[in-house]
Amino acid sequence: MKKLIILGLGIAALFAYPKCTMCHNGSVAVDLSKMSYEEIKQDLIKFKKGEMKHSMMDFVKEMSDKEIDEAARKYSKEGDYDDSGY
Repeated sequence: MKKLIILGLGIAALFAYPKCTMCHNGSVAVDLSKMSYEEIKQDLIKFKKGEMKHSMMDFVKEMSDKEIDEAARKYSKEGDYDDSGY
């Protein structure tokens, strides 16, 4: 059962980038809309370099610098992400 849960979390991580706020809304993980563009970008860079670790963030290692920049812009408090449709 444990392996099934871990597998499910891994699969969920593969699809996490487009919907970061599914977890990062303050109830499960830090609310990205309260973080600045620079804070998010620096954290993503740290995850990519392995300086910060969390199994759900392993997909960041495959993100390009442009994708990191776009995600930070989109989900930051200065960004334009609207999750009201969820």
